[in-house]
Amino acid sequence: MSDEKLKRLGLRLREIRKDKGWTLEETEEHGWPSWRHLQKIETGKKNISITTLWSIAELYDIEISDMFDQPKSSLPI
Repeated sequence: MSDEKLKRLGLRLREIRKDKGWTLEETEEHGWPSWRHLQKIETGKKNISITTLWSIAELYDIEISDMFDQPKSSLPI
């Protein structure tokens, strides 16, 4: 995945997390193994597998396709 696509995906995942009202640290309370790993994903610094996408979808109780909606914000990461 290109850097731009990773950044756009990360921005969208950050929006989804914030819509839930969760901080990065709170994702661990909801079952995510490491908020630092998620931070790398959200900033587009970590390429992820389909397995990780499924895990994030389960964590946020969303469909994978929701992750690929255009981010509402175009603010820099």
